[in-house]
Amino acid sequence: MPAPTDGVFANMSARPDPSFLGYDDKAPNEPLPTYQDIYGPQSSGAPPYFETAVISVGDEDELLIEGLSVGSIGVFLVNMVVSTAFQVVGYMLTFLLHSSHAAKDGSLAGLGITFMNFGFYIRTHLGQGFEDDPKPRPPGGGAPEDSDTPLDNAYFAYLLMVIGVVIFVKAVFDYVRVRRLQTIIESSPEQNV
Repeated sequence: MPAPTDGVFANMSARPDPSFLGYDDKAPNEPLPTYQDIYGPQSSGAPPYFETAVISVGDEDELLIEGLSVGSIGVFLVNMVVSTAFQVVGYMLTFLLHSSHAAKDGSLAGLGITFMNFGFYIRTHLGQGFEDDPKPRPPGGGAPEDSDTPLDNAYFAYLLMVIGVVIFVKAVFDYVRVRRLQTIIESSPEQNV
């Protein structure tokens, strides 16, 4: 029977010391901590990743807030116009390629305007078919019959408009919040007192 070997260290004169890795200070049969030991009532309420992360990189002009630079109002407006002009495709293009808060929030604001435009279009074309012909009136001169399609539903049009307004306002408020945070961080400590 051959003698037991030590794997790759069998022929080496200098073997790594197990105490180098810090294994010798633990008892060999020490149990691992339970979930309650780590996240129980004595732990803090929220993990640290829920806080706003502010990072300043080597370039002092660029401040990263939540992993993105802030961006200018021009970037916000350009992304909003592109997202609005090309509707859903423009939104996907600008949102997937954003590199700052201004670009991200501008594309969301453009999506909100697009939803508002869809709602206004549906509202102004209620009662008309797809060919822009008015619905024929039933005999007796009454009102045209209502249909249950979404394009003939005023509530659907108003729902789109409300969703668009909410998305637009949220995007503008998010951008303003990030700009204020940038202003507070970049201001001198004497002004913050």
